[in-house]
Amino acid sequence: MASFEHTVRSRYSCRDFSPQTVPRALLDRLLETAQGITHADGKRSVPSASSLYPLKLLAIAGRIRDLDAATYTFDPESCRLETHLDHDIREALQHAALEDQPWIGQAAGIITICADIGAATQTFSDQPPYGSRGQRYAWIEAGAAAQNMQLQATAAGLGSVLVAGFRDEATAEALALAAPITPLVHLCFGWPALTQN
Repeated sequence: MASFEHTVRSRYSCRDFSPQTVPRALLDRLLETAQGITHADGKRSVPSASSLYPLKLLAIAGRIRDLDAATYTFDPESCRLETHLDHDIREALQHAALEDQPWIGQAAGIITICADIGAATQTFSDQPPYGSRGQRYAWIEAGAAAQNMQLQATAAGLGSVLVAGFRDEATAEALALAAPITPLVHLCFGWPALTQN
């Protein structure tokens, strides 16, 4: 097993993925690393201000073994995936990106970290700067979840890249999200193009 230091040093932004499928177990591991429940009192794998846990994870499966190409929501309580959209939306997400980002459509899968910004804003409305402190907490939590997933992907030999350069409204439309659920960042993942697995 690689040391944590080796995993950190090995992490990089992979923007060229092979056409190989990724085992379902690796997708599950990424999701659990980001939002899995780790304690009997319901605490999860990332810290959350006041244990609000405003994050929502959507898994877009393109080439995931034993999983239909579709879009799923991750339920942290059961660690199960529930169908959100019955089709693959990687191409739609690529079109919603700022500039040309072909790795979005090329990735075997994408995990989109979303947040209930309304709940975060309301919960911390009495903390200055008023109206935005909760949003800050949600972004910090999303960053922790994203880093966990990237390090888990690296440890498993997967390539990954974070994408936050997208048109918010077009991305929310592709994901069929209703306000105040807001897409924050995509984690695109798959086997690196030069790796044979």
